[in-house]
Amino acid sequence: MAEIGKVLLIIVLLIIALGGGLYIRTFLTRRAIFRVIEIFYEHNALGVYGAKTLHELGLERPDLLQRMTKFRDYKQNALQILMKEGIIVMNEDGRVYVVEEKLDQDLRRGRRSVS
Repeated sequence: MAEIGKVLLIIVLLIIALGGGLYIRTFLTRRAIFRVIEIFYEHNALGVYGAKTLHELGLERPDLLQRMTKFRDYKQNALQILMKEGIIVMNEDGRVYVVEEKLDQDLRRGRRSVS
């Protein structure tokens, strides 16, 4: 009977650890989304005429050595999510910009409160 209790405890702890890991990943991605939008506002990359390259914005993909030696940066994931939603658009010459009309009120409010 004690064996079953130990097994159940281990299963519960694994489920809690998995849930906690997923929550942390979601939290860090959401925070990165607000940070990416903030970077676009700081560089005035709003609309077609303010478009900047990813290098100018500091959002270029890190190379293998940088990825191995630093903590994970969720800005690349956030950038992909925002591009998929149409909030950030890449034009034909590789420059990106924010389409402000696509930002909903939650993102605008979050941009001001997250630093």
